[in-house]
Amino acid sequence: MIFLYVIIALISIALALFMGCITGRICVQIVRDKNSEMNEVLWFWFGFLLSFIAILCTLAVPDRRE
Repeated sequence: MIFLYVIIALISIALALFMGCITGRICVQIVRDKNSEMNEVLWFWFGFLLSFIAILCTLAVPDRRE
């Protein structure tokens, strides 16, 4: 059973990293379209962290089953 939890955790981490990269690239593209002189690396990391904040906010919502 622990092996299954490890596999699920690895898949979850991989998906979170993949979605972070996608969010970072979207932020970079928006910044590139608006102002090409801004630092794109910082915006990539901002988008990357934004996806993890979204994941944490999703996990913090209580279950409302009655």
